[in-house]
Amino acid sequence: MPPPRPDSTPDGAPVLPWPALATLLLLWLLPGLVGHEPWKPDEAYTFGLVRHIAQTGDWIVPTLAGEPFLEKPPLFFISASLTMRLLQGWLGAPDAARLAAGAWTLFGLLGLALAARRLLGPGFGRWAPALLIGAVGLPLRAHQLITDTALMAGFCWGLAGLCHAPAQPLRAGLMLGAGAAIAFLSKGLLGPGCLGVTALALLLHPAYRRRGYLQTLAIALLVALPLPALWMFKLYQRSPELFHLWLDANNFGRFSGRSHLGPTAPRWFYSRTLPWYALPLWPLAGLAIWRAQRRKLAAEAILPPLSLFACTLAVLVASADARELYALPLLPPLALLALAGLPFHARAPRWLSIALYTLLVLLTANLLLVAAALSFPLDADWTRHLLSRRFSGWTPDFVLASWLLFALTALALALCWRLPLPAGARLAWRWSVAMTLLWCGLATLWLPALDHGMRYREAFTALKPRLEAAARDGGCVASLGLGEPQRALLEYYAAFRTQRLETQPQAARQCRWLLLQTLHDQIPEPWDRREPVYIVQRAGDHKERFRLYRQP
Repeated sequence: MPPPRPDSTPDGAPVLPWPALATLLLLWLLPGLVGHEPWKPDEAYTFGLVRHIAQTGDWIVPTLAGEPFLEKPPLFFISASLTMRLLQGWLGAPDAARLAAGAWTLFGLLGLALAARRLLGPGFGRWAPALLIGAVGLPLRAHQLITDTALMAGFCWGLAGLCHAPAQPLRAGLMLGAGAAIAFLSKGLLGPGCLGVTALALLLHPAYRRRGYLQTLAIALLVALPLPALWMFKLYQRSPELFHLWLDANNFGRFSGRSHLGPTAPRWFYSRTLPWYALPLWPLAGLAIWRAQRRKLAAEAILPPLSLFACTLAVLVASADARELYALPLLPPLALLALAGLPFHARAPRWLSIALYTLLVLLTANLLLVAAALSFPLDADWTRHLLSRRFSGWTPDFVLASWLLFALTALALALCWRLPLPAGARLAWRWSVAMTLLWCGLATLWLPALDHGMRYREAFTALKPRLEAAARDGGCVASLGLGEPQRALLEYYAAFRTQRLETQPQAARQCRWLLLQTLHDQIPEPWDRREPVYIVQRAGDHKERFRLYRQP
């Protein structure tokens, strides 16, 4: 028989009406998924991989501008290529592909809701997504064309399996196995490794040291293996060298730093990042741990999310490279911990409520002031400073549709704000509502200016006739220092591929033209002594330049 549910649970969750929750989730999820070009660095190269699969149907070897790119398995690229082909003609290719990120995010929120309901009881399933979307670091990444959205969905479903394991071994095994498979096919060994180590560590607790849990692990293994094994077999069958490149360099080598991929991890990186990235989840998670230590909360109510969070954080800290993006898988278990610690019916200190509401008012005011500067030609020193430093090259442009859309969104969120809830629940709910309002403002009023500074369309469209003329003159164009995002978008906007000197040294002799990408005007020899025929850069970027040279 399944073990009993924990005797001590958090305060009963107040009812969160479905219409209010659905409204909040839709207003948080939809803005930002469409309306802009692929942005560097992550969206740009991901879009190149998605286009390759959509055009060729080859899902075995992710390919970027004609070269194998094996940093990640192909699940997210396949899903984005499907949405791109399905919505072709209705949306632009980048927007259609980006909808896959929204679908994976929504799928992950569903898994988190099931985990919360099983772990903490009825009513908590609705609160888990509402709490997660309030995390400061989530909105931007959840709306980008990146594989990490699928990875986070895999963590959510794996966590749901761990929460269901003591009571429902079969369902738990299916969830855990599916989550591990999704995580593996999204980003390699990291996800299933963290889920697997967590699942084994839970054997140390009596609630999991049962025959039913062993059945869960066996079912999870059977569910998780087939699709990853199929892709690895197909990849090895295609090319043993590419298989070893993926397994060794992009998994073990990247983790140890031996392959020199990714940014080097600064000291104490995650201890500096999580305090803002996971706000307001981590204070509530700390409260849950404190309550468990005081035996006001059953240990079983926090054990699965705490174990997964600790294991994943340990792996990230031990890794040789680090980015805030890599912290996304930490947010779902932290949201469950925060939910367990949230004092729904307690009255928050007055000073805390005043401080939070003041902060939200200041952020909203700043959002609208910047939006006004981006929309209207205001003659003020601060607007000139803002446009020259933060939005270089942008000319104020009033878009009535964007302001009307934001006004309607604000009205709907005002109705959500007024939802009658107990004191503690009301504060948490209003934080998520306010964060949604801020995100909607960024994704509507700021979006044209942000896109103007982050896209490559104008730069590479201007470069296209020069490259075509150079190719007609010399037969080919070599390149040096051209990054992965730039190669992907050069092929998309200019329909042009260069011959990279990094992989094709003979191109230095064969090609009469060279395209050089530089940063901070650091030009290598001998090109620093030669005059380029043409220079182009993005409107919002004064650091990165593309120089076209005719070789002697």
